Amino acid sequence: MKYFKENDKTPFVVVAFGICLFFLLDHLSLVIQGITYIGSVAFPFIVGSCLAFIINVPMRFFETRVLCKMKKGRRVLSLIAAILCIIGVILLVCGLIIPELADTMYRLSLSVPGFIQSMQDYIENMSRDNPRIHSYVMSLDVNWNQIGGQLMGYFQTWATNLLNSTVSIISSAVQVIVSFALGFVFALNALLKKETLAVQVKKLLLAFLPLKVVKHIVRIGRLSNQAFSNFLSGQCIEAVILGCLIFTCMKILGMPYAVLIAVFIGVSSLIPIVGAFVGCGIGVLLILTVDWKQAVIFVIMFLVVQQFEGNVIYPHVVGNSVGLPGMWVLVAVTIGGNVAGVVGMLFSIPLFSVVYQLLTEGVNWQIKKRGLEETVRKV
Repeated sequence: MKYFKENDKTPFVVVAFGICLFFLLDHLSLVIQGITYIGSVAFPFIVGSCLAFIINVPMRFFETRVLCKMKKGRRVLSLIAAILCIIGVILLVCGLIIPELADTMYRLSLSVPGFIQSMQDYIENMSRDNPRIHSYVMSLDVNWNQIGGQLMGYFQTWATNLLNSTVSIISSAVQVIVSFALGFVFALNALLKKETLAVQVKKLLLAFLPLKVVKHIVRIGRLSNQAFSNFLSGQCIEAVILGCLIFTCMKILGMPYAVLIAVFIGVSSLIPIVGAFVGCGIGVLLILTVDWKQAVIFVIMFLVVQQFEGNVIYPHVVGNSVGLPGMWVLVAVTIGGNVAGVVGMLFSIPLFSVVYQLLTEGVNWQIKKRGLEETVRKV
């Protein structure tokens, strides 16, 4: 009995795949070293690809919405406008954070000793009603000056170690700057000739892969591009709205550090789900040095604004553009954070969105192919 047709190449493909898999598993350390080396060599191009993708989002807006009537020079002007917008946003954020952060650090240096003394007095006053607790608190020999001196000693030691490693830090910084510059140049060339680059990639795929496979790859690429673009633009708009809401509410309630905390929360909210709460934690620590009652009010205010923004504004701004249900968003962020930290959180949602859409289409196609639509409704 023949299990395979005469010209069937399936057994050869299976055997070749098994040999390759055995070789990879048997030499796993060498494979990892090779991947690491290739990644280090290709790092500038990876950075350039990420920059090209980020710049392409505002560039496409200018090219299709603002400068759509221009016939010559539209691509170059759109690219320049997109870069200027990104640089302007970075300078605006730095201009808001740096002066406010410097002023905050100065005010903290003046308020921390008084805050520690007020906390000590508060604990002593609260314990007066219970003689045992009061005697225990009074028996505690806490030298706050010594604690402050130890903290300053740790800081000086850290600063000394940092200065001692200046050479390695500078060399690493130079390597990062060079990689970023090369990646930026690569991104500019890719954006100016993105149609030509897309045609070249399609030709390369068609030269070595079947047409059906190439169509699937191109479709997955388009879905990925759309998902990442929608996610990036939606998260940026959502971060701006949340930061503005936090700033307005803090100004109305007369809370300190309004600009700094609002910018922190806006920037940190780019990380899905958990980012805004990280910014809230920083805000609580800052306000706590001024007045613990205002810190409590800030937490309540943040929770109210977060619920309003998440349930009312976010669905209308981002909507279902990513196409991933809320439960799977939580799964994607959790897995992405455990695998690759903050970067994994940022890329996990659009990646899971593409996988979710492809898996949904595949499942529906198989159900329809087997004629089980009615069975699904009855089960």
